[in-house]
Amino acid sequence: MTGIYRRLTAAAAVLATLTIGLAGTPAGAAPPDTGSKLAAVDNGDVYTVEYLANGQIRVGLHEPAGSPEALRRSLRAQGNNVLAAGETPPGGGMGILACVTYGTAAQWCNHAWSYGPFNDPQVYFLDYTPAGFPVTDAVADWYQSPGIDAYYRWNTQGCPGGGRHCVAVRTYNAGPDEFGVTYWNANAPEGPVSVYLASHMAGTNQARKSTCHELGHALGLDHNSSTNSCMKQGRIAAGWSLHPSSQDFEVLNRVYPKPGT
Repeated sequence: MTGIYRRLTAAAAVLATLTIGLAGTPAGAAPPDTGSKLAAVDNGDVYTVEYLANGQIRVGLHEPAGSPEALRRSLRAQGNNVLAAGETPPGGGMGILACVTYGTAAQWCNHAWSYGPFNDPQVYFLDYTPAGFPVTDAVADWYQSPGIDAYYRWNTQGCPGGGRHCVAVRTYNAGPDEFGVTYWNANAPEGPVSVYLASHMAGTNQARKSTCHELGHALGLDHNSSTNSCMKQGRIAAGWSLHPSSQDFEVLNRVYPKPGT
């Protein structure tokens, strides 16, 4: 997914298996397989794809707790529709996709919020998580980024509307191979977007890092290859940052270049 430009070589991404949602129930059948595939450089991203009954395509970008391939095997064993290493998921538009990069940071290609009536896109994170998940701290980190404004709300406050975007943040019973997942409907660029954090991380530095990580995906970022950023995927080690890097902020500034508030 890194690089300034990437050409999609098929008219659509088509996958022929049933897909499974978080609750483990079928999410709907995929269109017939035409044999076309979308190529990409493999940077360890782990994607699932669901074709929903309303015609939307929900893409999940998962954070592995170990090797990406181990997570792919685990997700397939649960019945999920998992893309192979190097496959590009549907992205909401064919032809050339402009994917902003800066240093080791990168945009999640073709994922960006609209401005609405504001000088910066307004994204509200609605917190459904139990104690032990530092959603408030992670939102405060991302609020510092130019280009887009991130706000915290407890879930009972609801979404304020008026051209503002809302992302629900919840926990789920993930297996040992996974720390979190962010879902973004590929053919519905205004969302819905949702974040799920593995409940087994509660109260740990991994929870701090992975909460920051998944919220970064929800704002439009892909992975960062540097340990100076919470967007580095995987299990943290000594010296890993629990916060965004200045390069993550610069990518968001370039994705959302309109002079802000």
